[in-house]
Amino acid sequence: MDLRHNLAVNLLRLRRERELPQDKFAAEIGIHRTYLNHLENRKRSPTIDVIEKIMDALDVDVNELLGEPSKGDQG
Repeated sequence: MDLRHNLAVNLLRLRRERELPQDKFAAEIGIHRTYLNHLENRKRSPTIDVIEKIMDALDVDVNELLGEPSKGDQG
């Protein structure tokens, strides 16, 4: 299981479904837009605190954020 991959694919999908631009979403959860971009492109791993902020902001549970993406969302 590649959690960094799962997070990247799911985060990008969930953010786009909610039509949240990177800069606005990053500001909402208190991180820099570049850091969010790195999360979505598998270049960085988030802290537990950032994962919690993402889950709260998107109103999803840990399985939806870190679970296996559906086949169509493999990125």
